[in-house]
Amino acid sequence: MKKHLAILTLVITTAFVSCSDQLDRYPVDSLVEETAYNTVTDLQYGLNAVIGNYNYNYIIGFNSLFTDNTQLGVDNGGQEVPYHNQVLNPGSAAINGNAVLWFSRYSNINDMNRLLVSASTITPSADELDTYNNILAQTYAFRALAHYELLLYYGLDLTDDSALGVPYVDYVSSDATPGRDTVGDVVTRINEDLDQALALFPAGTNDINFATPDFVTFLRARMALETGDNLGAINLCNSLIADYPLADVSQYYGMFNEDADKTEVVFNYDNVQGFDYAINFLWNFSGQGPKFEISNELYSLYDDNDIRKTVILDPVSDIDEEVLVIGKYPINADTQAINDFKAMRISEIYLIRAEAYAKTTQFDLAADDVNAVRAARHTVAVDDVEYDSLLEAIEGIITERRLELAFEGHRYTDIKRVRAITSKGIERSEDLGDCDGAAPCSLPASSKEFILPIPQGELNGNPVIREQQAPGY
Repeated sequence: MKKHLAILTLVITTAFVSCSDQLDRYPVDSLVEETAYNTVTDLQYGLNAVIGNYNYNYIIGFNSLFTDNTQLGVDNGGQEVPYHNQVLNPGSAAINGNAVLWFSRYSNINDMNRLLVSASTITPSADELDTYNNILAQTYAFRALAHYELLLYYGLDLTDDSALGVPYVDYVSSDATPGRDTVGDVVTRINEDLDQALALFPAGTNDINFATPDFVTFLRARMALETGDNLGAINLCNSLIADYPLADVSQYYGMFNEDADKTEVVFNYDNVQGFDYAINFLWNFSGQGPKFEISNELYSLYDDNDIRKTVILDPVSDIDEEVLVIGKYPINADTQAINDFKAMRISEIYLIRAEAYAKTTQFDLAADDVNAVRAARHTVAVDDVEYDSLLEAIEGIITERRLELAFEGHRYTDIKRVRAITSKGIERSEDLGDCDGAAPCSLPASSKEFILPIPQGELNGNPVIREQQAPGY
């Protein structure tokens, strides 16, 4: 995907206030909202910039640093230590911080809303209609995704429709002060945006570097699991599993270590030379010195014949010295960490369905889905797992998710979602040294830190939401 940045943030973030007719007149070459989007081609450039600015690094980094998947690296000089130490407060602001996630997603949403407003002023020709409709579909789909991610981290209880969620913003305003909508309202609005996207996708939309109808189904499956709609999650997963195979061992290796195989990828964030988010550098310096390493416990959970163990461990690691360098997104020959982020993979869908099966006491079917993933990842036959209780099934499924989705932005929310069943929060292995360096060994299941605080900058500028901070902050 080529990310055309001719229309940049200036177009979509600057507010203009006119005081007279004279001030309402803009030079024809001025890059402002009134002149930026005049054609469908302009809209396409704008969409590419919107998607290009949709940064996943906050989520990937936070889920690894805050949980039990990492330990302090031998070369850490204080980088991101507060988040590894599980310090969250409204004033937190760092690369992987809660403030960055909040403001970046609402900035993305603002860009999308401006694109939709501008699109409403453009009439496409017959030849442009499919392109025009696809631009709208993409914008609705990504607006839904952005609000879902905000709800996932900042919503008070996703299983309670009446609980406070996040503001759902579908308008452009320079001075609005929105309050939190309820979880039920946010879910409804997300689904409305996804319905709009489905109605607008041209026939044959299947480029995995953009939103597609399968992207919509995948997002709905995630949301169904988080909101407790287990039967809905199962049905949504069924439709995707019917159309996507699990990658085999060689395909899985190629997917990450060579960035060359997309067999099981439903949505791929396409990093490109000159415009990428350098995922590898979340944990490593450019010379491969590690700021953070794979936790000893996580590494010990992989069998030697599990291809995932080969993929997550960078070859520069020194196992004898217990230096476990994260290598899931390796640096290429140009020393640029250009590796696509496989944001939606079919293995996650198998594990979503497994969890939904377990929560509806279909333990044999839950085990079947976990066994399918395990079989695809091992170079030799492995024993099947069996589950006889909800607790056993959930613990087994969440462990498999930890192995399969390590460093892909799920660990924190996985622990959060099932803590009412497991009665466990984040547990780092003291015996294996994963909480050395003054890092906490545990975060209780009841901790307020399982809901991110609304950042101080939002509280300062929005008196409505100031009264709706997450409990305990």
